[in-house]
Amino acid sequence: MTGFLNAVKADLLDRRLLPLVALVVAVLVGAVAFAVLSGGSSGTPAATVATGPSTALVPGLSVSHQTPETAVAEVTAGASTQHRGEAHDPFIPLANPEEKTTSATSATGSTASASPSTSTGSSGSTESTTPSESSPPSPSSSTPSESTPTSPSKPSKPAKPKTVYHVAVLFGELPPAGSGATAQLTPYVNLKLLTPLPSAKQALVVFRGVTAGGKSATFTLVGEAILHGKVACLPSASQCEAIDMHPGESEILEYLTPTGQTVSYELTLVTITSTKASSADVANELRSESKTGRALLRHDGLLALPYLRNSTQVGVLVFAGHPAFAHQSAHGHAHAARRSHAGR
Repeated sequence: MTGFLNAVKADLLDRRLLPLVALVVAVLVGAVAFAVLSGGSSGTPAATVATGPSTALVPGLSVSHQTPETAVAEVTAGASTQHRGEAHDPFIPLANPEEKTTSATSATGSTASASPSTSTGSSGSTESTTPSESSPPSPSSSTPSESTPTSPSKPSKPAKPKTVYHVAVLFGELPPAGSGATAQLTPYVNLKLLTPLPSAKQALVVFRGVTAGGKSATFTLVGEAILHGKVACLPSASQCEAIDMHPGESEILEYLTPTGQTVSYELTLVTITSTKASSADVANELRSESKTGRALLRHDGLLALPYLRNSTQVGVLVFAGHPAFAHQSAHGHAHAARRSHAGR
């Protein structure tokens, strides 16, 4: 055993191991010193230093910068740590933070926004409360909407009055030749469209309207007749379905009765006048056309006028192109073939 220890001692005293031995000795000395020092101070309780606010805030008071150097003794809790700092008289009220904020805002001239309130929980931590999004906006933050003045709507222009033509004629039976009697012609003032003359029961001609500008009036012939006069015959002198007359012109229409007697009638266009009327009056003029005359023309296939067509203006006819006779109805051809125009 002694030989073993001597061998270890010899190895430790070797010059190459001296630094390592010195280091181990230093560590051992430090460990012993630490154990002695910590053991001596373990019996004395260490003073606890408060690093943050340990008291709850009194409602209505806002205390800031609560540190041991600037302690404020509003509450009794934590009195052991508040051994330094300036003492505060509890009978002197603290300054209202809201008044400070108001005065600072008025001095700078800027608008103060509402700051979130702070609340201290039971654990002593301070939490900031953010207003919820669903809360209504304050009256000061709301911006009143500016109403844009609307320009007054322009009144609609009244409809332009339209021209309406009025036709006056004389129509009646002529006395027999050589009788010496005077013809008694019946006046027809302001003829309605499609009015049959002399009556609905004895229709010899039907009023169809006036040409553009009120220059002439057109009548459709109903039945077989021999014409004596100088009025225009449409579509031709040999096939006369309608006559076109100017104011002051007259036409003699000669008819053969079933008994073989000849009866003559005279048609005289007296005047064509025009007036201005509203759209309502024009519509009434169109609705007042003779239903009997339309039915009569439809029955005889004479609704279509040769070389003429209705314009957009009520009661006004315009001249069209010369249509081929093949486009006319078969019934109209049969009537035209049986008519003749004499005295030319």
